[in-house]
Parts: sequence; structure tokens; C-alpha cells
Amino acid sequence: MDAQSLNARCVELFQNPNVKLRMWNARMFWQVGDQLNVPSEKLTQPKVDLCELEVMLAAAALTESQCAPELEKKEPGRVAFIQRQVREGMRPLLKPAH
Repeated sequence: MDAQSLNARCVELFQNPNVKLRMWNARMFWQVGDQLNVPSEKLTQPKVDLCELEVMLAAAALTESQCAPELEKKEPGRVAFIQRQVREGMRPLLKPAH
């Protein structure tokens, strides 16, 4: 999945009602300047690794991650760690965007 499609998936997952219950602010994951309530079309510059973000948001949205197999191949155990953190009500520290 290319970066633009992956970002679009992350933005879509971020709008999921289960993710919204977490009260995460878009500023945690995307460069948005000093804006607080950012429209989804402005979420284009990620601060964190998009693959890890997709895994985290999918876990919070209670849906299957599309990036999990790729991330697991690249870094074994990382997917399970991120998913476990989300299940336990925490927000895992994600790697910075490249």
C-alpha cells in the first residue's frame, strides 16, 4: 500500500466511533500546526510511522489491520505489542515518520 493510500486509511480509521471514544487528538499523529479541531482533509503530513498508526487505529476500531502482516514481517512482535497496548487502554509510543 502506498503512503497516500495508507494515510487515507488511517484518517478513515481515525473517524471510527470506537477510535473517537479514545479521545486522541489528531495533533498526536499528524502535523497540523497550532490547530485544535482539524478537518480530516488536512491530515496529510504524518508525525508517526503510518504502518504502526494503522495497526494501532485498527485495533482501537476493533477491525482487522491491513498493515499488520507487513509490520510483523519487518519487526516481529511489534504488532502484538501495539495491539496489546491498545486493548489495555494505553496509547503505544509509535516510531517517528520517515
